[in-house]
Amino acid sequence: MAIAKTRTNGNTRHTANGKVSAKTNNTATATKSKAVKASPQQEALALLKELRNLIFKEYGIKLQLRDSRISTKIGHAAREKLGLDIAAQVKKKGGNKKFDWQKWNSKLFPKLFGQPDALKYPPEVVAIFMSMLYDTISKDPEQAIADLVEFNRASLERRNSFQEQEVEELDDLDNELDEDLDEDEDEDDEDDDDELDEDLDEDDDLDEDDEDDDE
Repeated sequence: MAIAKTRTNGNTRHTANGKVSAKTNNTATATKSKAVKASPQQEALALLKELRNLIFKEYGIKLQLRDSRISTKIGHAAREKLGLDIAAQVKKKGGNKKFDWQKWNSKLFPKLFGQPDALKYPPEVVAIFMSMLYDTISKDPEQAIADLVEFNRASLERRNSFQEQEVEELDDLDNELDEDLDEDEDEDDEDDDDELDEDLDEDDDLDEDDEDDDE
């Protein structure tokens, strides 16, 4: 029985069955490609997925992504800006009909646009729509989105400022009440001291009378 010879040259190696193995340099290239490090974008996506899964398991909430957050801000901005405009025109018109913010927020706006955090339309559509009504909103879709995001930021800042002012006013009122109570207590203490002094004076008078009687 003849034994097959194995012959090796620079690039190929012939085996007993006559097949040619893969080139050494090709194998090295394949191994190197598998070891290529993930891009920063891929690593960030993996980290984001891990974080959202962790928070959901721990607290049962889903962290919103960037696009979702922008869409929510667009929804709140559109609802408030439209509401303020309509309310002002209704007030200017006069009559018995008054603007109902609760009805607008919970029924009318959602009927047309959906909820602020679940809009029926993409943010670009809502932004373009708003630019058709208001000159403060750019006609450029990207800038219109930025304008509405800024409106929402400024509105939130105003509300927080009002709340802080209300808290400060309540604190001032509490301090005034505390001061009034302290003054009342001081007056009560002074009245009690006066009564005690009078009682002592009366006792002294009685003692003097007793001494006179003894004489």
